[in-house]
Amino acid sequence: MKNLIIIVIIMLFSCNNNDNKNTINSLNKSIKYNTTMKRTYFADFNFSGDFEIIFNGISIKRNKLNGVSNGLEYLNPYISRSGQQNITLSIKPLNKGNKISIQDAKDYFIDIIYTNNGEPSPIHNVMRCSFPPISQPVDSLVYTWNFDADVPFEINTLSNAKDLTQENPEKLLQEVIKKYQGVHKLINSGNVEEYMTIYKKSREREMISMYYDDIKQKEYLAGLENRVLLSKGFMQPLNDFQLLIHPNKKIVSLVNSQGKTPLYSIDDNKRIKTYGLQLYRSIKTGKLEVY
Repeated sequence: MKNLIIIVIIMLFSCNNNDNKNTINSLNKSIKYNTTMKRTYFADFNFSGDFEIIFNGISIKRNKLNGVSNGLEYLNPYISRSGQQNITLSIKPLNKGNKISIQDAKDYFIDIIYTNNGEPSPIHNVMRCSFPPISQPVDSLVYTWNFDADVPFEINTLSNAKDLTQENPEKLLQEVIKKYQGVHKLINSGNVEEYMTIYKKSREREMISMYYDDIKQKEYLAGLENRVLLSKGFMQPLNDFQLLIHPNKKIVSLVNSQGKTPLYSIDDNKRIKTYGLQLYRSIKTGKLEVY
């Protein structure tokens, strides 16, 4: 099976090789790096509850499931330039009848860390984001922390984005649903070429912010293509969602009752692949585009 997957990747990448080369060449021309400063920032967390992590006004992690949730969330793709960044943690018990105790409040924190030049280690600490002490049990906690980030790039995508809170919510919802249905159809049919075209700007932002060299860019693009192929015919119905306008008012997405993306596939071996889709309305075109 592993050999088959490798062959599929090679064949697919060969078919789209010219498109990928054009993307990579175009991307490389737009990157101006200070080679002495390539930090990759992460949010490191480990706790349970009904929570949301918001970074620079964008909801990057939501949870409404039982059990402990932990991970390292990449922050670079949501950093537009060097300087002050902000991260917010909102948390409440899954059971509405419960409260957050004085002791439990101390266990909810996010560590902001970074590594250099794309390496997994050593890890450098920036700050621990922990809630101020509470004097009595509370229904929920929410707090925002600020820290400075040093990055060698500027990404100005959202400077060209409209305020979505000024729009008719129902019309916006229908337009967003249509976008999600279109992506759902592309993945379910295995239309890799069109999928990659729709996500082109998003991929470029990821690769710029994560400092991918030519080899990493090729691996990243081939991995995305193969992922879509493996989800062909396995996409689940798009029927559990609600509209989410992110706190920055410029990005919109759909989330299901678990706080996650409703775009996902489940194959015959019960393997799940999720697909994020964040949209903004371009001031120039007036259309919803992939962030």
